Amino acid sequence: MKTTRGKKAGVVRWEELIFPLHAATEVEELGRAALPLLRAAFAPTARATLFLGHFGMREARRVFTDPPITGSTEWYKERGRINPFTPYIGAHRRLTHYRFRDVVGPHEEFSTTEFFRRFAQPEGWADGLSGLFWKGDEVKAMFSIYRAAGGPEFGPADVERLKAIRPHLETAIDRVQLLHTERLYRKVLEEFNRHIPLGLMLLDWDLRTVFANTEAVKECAVWCHGPKVARGLISRDRLELPSPVQAVCETMKAEILRANAKDRPEFAHVLQRLAHPSIPDRLAAVSAVNAEAGLLAKPGFLVVLEDRSLERQPLARVPVEKQRLLWALTPSEREVALLICEGCSNAEAARRLKKSPLTTKKQLTSIFSKLNVRTRGRLMALMR
Repeated sequence: MKTTRGKKAGVVRWEELIFPLHAATEVEELGRAALPLLRAAFAPTARATLFLGHFGMREARRVFTDPPITGSTEWYKERGRINPFTPYIGAHRRLTHYRFRDVVGPHEEFSTTEFFRRFAQPEGWADGLSGLFWKGDEVKAMFSIYRAAGGPEFGPADVERLKAIRPHLETAIDRVQLLHTERLYRKVLEEFNRHIPLGLMLLDWDLRTVFANTEAVKECAVWCHGPKVARGLISRDRLELPSPVQAVCETMKAEILRANAKDRPEFAHVLQRLAHPSIPDRLAAVSAVNAEAGLLAKPGFLVVLEDRSLERQPLARVPVEKQRLLWALTPSEREVALLICEGCSNAEAARRLKKSPLTTKKQLTSIFSKLNVRTRGRLMALMR
């Protein structure tokens, strides 16, 4: 692809390469968009590099460079150790850009250094220009453009172009970082919710499942098919929203649609409770989320499914003072733990609970971890 700052027919201007940058939502997409933009904007270039994920003033965690560099971990460590630009950046906090010759001097001086001989020359460059992004007094990202020996020096026009490109890069970097942070936190919350002894579901506006923890999958099967049949139907592939819960959600949707958004209606943030029509111990609660006026995202629905029968079940031969330990487990894990305390083998517990032996083994491993025991004998001793 030919690139230029002109407007000749059939030639792409570097400004047009900004659009893919603002469409990036992943780190790899960001790297693929940034490097062609940098190479086009500062042509002729020998290399362009984007550094991401600095922790404090340490080296970047992700590096995208064109053309690629194949070097060992030790090679990169040694490069970082004698890199003359790192101490310069540390001494000039919040510096937005610098030219390499401001740090290492003219080419005649730089070419005599160990860094030039061992790294710059093999990488094919002799001069460069860098832009930096800061979070407080710490670098959060940076980019560098390199030119080969004998090429034009970086001048005022290049610096002005860097200043024009820099806000676009920073916006894209901040967006991708924010998306990664949100995904990380969501993953942590989902993992947490998988282990609590309540069924939790998040539905979108069309009542499709956004998230459902393990207990929600189980309780939906019970609501739809009854406790006995449900044991053979506990699968995310067969997840079905109970019709009474769906009816409540539809009622809430109708209420939201009837409200005039211009009047800024307020919806009560309370759970609407209901019981299973034929199994009183099975309870559900539903509430709308993101129903406030002015939000562009369509509302969703939080569903909580609860099995109250567990509160009245005799906990085998476990003493009352030890029963509190079982409530650190999910209901499914609690069933396995009680059978183990009765002396059942994994195979027998799996057969009685209508689960696969592998599922039972995994749940037993989770039980050991949560109760800080290593063997079945220790678990039984703990519960005596």
